[in-house]
Amino acid sequence: MRQPRPRQGSTLVELLVALPLALLAAAAAALLLIHVARAARTQSAALSTSRELRHARLLLTAELEPLDGRDLVLVTDTLLEVRSHVGVLLVCDGRDPANLLVSVPAGTADQWVSTLRIGDDVRGWQPSSAAGEAPEDRASRLRETPTSVAHAPCLANERVAVPRWRLLLADSTLSLLPGAPILVRRDMRLQHYRSAGAWWLGRRQRDGALWDGLQPAAGPFASPADRGIRLRAMTSGEIPVVVLAPLADSTAERVAGIEVALRAPRRVPGVGGARVDSASTLVAFRATASDRRQP
Repeated sequence: MRQPRPRQGSTLVELLVALPLALLAAAAAALLLIHVARAARTQSAALSTSRELRHARLLLTAELEPLDGRDLVLVTDTLLEVRSHVGVLLVCDGRDPANLLVSVPAGTADQWVSTLRIGDDVRGWQPSSAAGEAPEDRASRLRETPTSVAHAPCLANERVAVPRWRLLLADSTLSLLPGAPILVRRDMRLQHYRSAGAWWLGRRQRDGALWDGLQPAAGPFASPADRGIRLRAMTSGEIPVVVLAPLADSTAERVAGIEVALRAPRRVPGVGGARVDSASTLVAFRATASDRRQP
């Protein structure tokens, strides 16, 4: 007697039942993958926006903190022009006020000296003619780029040889004693501008009588109409100050810092709906114009 052969495969009914279940499982997996990808994009966009806002805030803080009111030239909602601090030098020989021999302070790098440009502002402090008075500050400008001089001790009572540099100035208003500090500054602009369909925080520096090309420093941000960047000079009591060139000394002494407000260019999806990321901070100057006499 013949034994029945065991059944192989699935019946049509079983296939009709299994196919919809498989399609439902595939659809659920696809929806899960779409949700995960969307969440990843949202998180990436939020992190990118926060990173750009933080970078812009740190950049502005680093540029503005060393300044005081006298370093401001012009402040509007979207433009800031300042005399940025490049570095501090010490006078080794100041007998010829238009031909200074200088070095960097001990323990600091001197590579930045070779990057100084014609027209950079050189501010020095000389003893006051009146006893007991604070040193007087005088300013001049570089008429040539610095030249390196053979290593030697900067001051007569020193034995360690250090790199020295020769600064040729446009005039002889500086009369400085050996060891006196001098501050080198450069005109710089930070402004909100449009490029390639986006709005950026750009920076440019003066090179002699001209300005460098505008380069993006941070961004993108929202447009001026959406208040992507807002800059305001503030007093120590957080009262806005109008700063227009030329800046009067009485106005400079009132300015204690710059209020910075930044807004992202687009809404970032999140829990509870989309939001616009923003950052606001008050960058306080390290000293007011009336307090600072030497760097």
